[in-house]
Amino acid sequence: MVGSRDTGRTSELSRLPSTVVDEPIAGAHLPPAANYRSLACNFLLRLCVAVTLGLVFIVAVEMFSYRRGIENQNTVGPEVEAAIVEGTAEEREYWKEQQPSQKVQYEPYVLWRRALFNGSAISINADGIRRTLHTHCDASTFTIWMFGDSVMWGWGSPDSETIPSLVAEDYQRAGRQVCIVNYGEKGWANTQELFELIQELKHADRRPDVVLFYDGGTEAFTAYENKKVDVHSNYLDFKNYLEGWITEKKSGFSYLSRSNTYRLLENIAARVSPKEAGNNSVSESDAQTWSYAIMQNYQENMDIIELLAKQYSFRPIFIWYPNMAVGNKHLTPEEAELSRRLKKRFPSMDLVYRAAYKKCREVSRPDLYYLGDLLDDATTQLYRGIAHLNAAGNQIAADRLFQILENPPNQALAKKTALVSTARSAHPSGSQNQTEP
Repeated sequence: MVGSRDTGRTSELSRLPSTVVDEPIAGAHLPPAANYRSLACNFLLRLCVAVTLGLVFIVAVEMFSYRRGIENQNTVGPEVEAAIVEGTAEEREYWKEQQPSQKVQYEPYVLWRRALFNGSAISINADGIRRTLHTHCDASTFTIWMFGDSVMWGWGSPDSETIPSLVAEDYQRAGRQVCIVNYGEKGWANTQELFELIQELKHADRRPDVVLFYDGGTEAFTAYENKKVDVHSNYLDFKNYLEGWITEKKSGFSYLSRSNTYRLLENIAARVSPKEAGNNSVSESDAQTWSYAIMQNYQENMDIIELLAKQYSFRPIFIWYPNMAVGNKHLTPEEAELSRRLKKRFPSMDLVYRAAYKKCREVSRPDLYYLGDLLDDATTQLYRGIAHLNAAGNQIAADRLFQILENPPNQALAKKTALVSTARSAHPSGSQNQTEP
């Protein structure tokens, strides 16, 4: 009887719905409860590792980019390497100090001036003026102010071998005391020199007897660099930076463009991307057009400076210095290699130099001296750059400046020039451009 009851109960259970039959018994066969706290900790740990590795990678790339940038800045040409090895102790000291002394500071109206630097071969005072040797300045000494770009400043030369120091030494040999102030600055164009002259005339305790301008290269190069005349060096960089100033102040990621990594990527992109045909080329017509405008602007600056000369009683002298792209100097193998590298880096730049210097040579004014051919008879190596000279070259230039300073201008030519200046000022500045090629 018992067995029959069990059998009946089993058959009844078999007739129940499957959902009832299959329902698990409470507490039996449940999966372990999810440990959300442990999962969160593991996720945060992996996130921290990933962020740390990412930061390490970014810092490593940034440091690599920084090192590459430093290496590119410190790269010097073989002519500089030779100067370091073969130069005097003072010249070798110059190359040690050359890079640290490159720091500039903002200066009103002229934009930049060298910062204070006290070295044994390069010494710059708080006003950005480089030291000139063999000079004595007081209230009664014959005073010469010299303006120019890095050629006048003395790139590649210690204080004792700059053109101002060598001119002062010529005066010393002649038994005369002189006060020479070197207002030269790298990259300065003549218009910047004019502004600096105005500032110095307003504030100087001792006004000059002579003001000498040593120009030519920067006038041509800035036109080549910016495709525009009467602008300063790096004009487009200044322009783009100032015009983007407001954008820089707004929230965003523009600061990334100042990182070393961004600059490295830009350099890589510039190397691998195809260059547009004619992007850097300069035609003969461009060179001729710019050369006329360069000389027109330069003479207008001369006219202004001569008015200042009458008011402040000094003699103005304007000189266009020697340049490897002009003249007929026999280039040594080292100079020829330097010329080849410059042409590769700045294609067609020599066209602008030659056209501008040709226009300068055609101008006849008693206070303007063309020295583009000064080194034509030299056979030894003199150039360290397109216009920068070694000690021997600076000495040749200084001796010629000494002769110019000691000889009075041609008075007959001065009267003729006054008539030309008056005629030029009577016409609008743009009217003559229309008739010039």
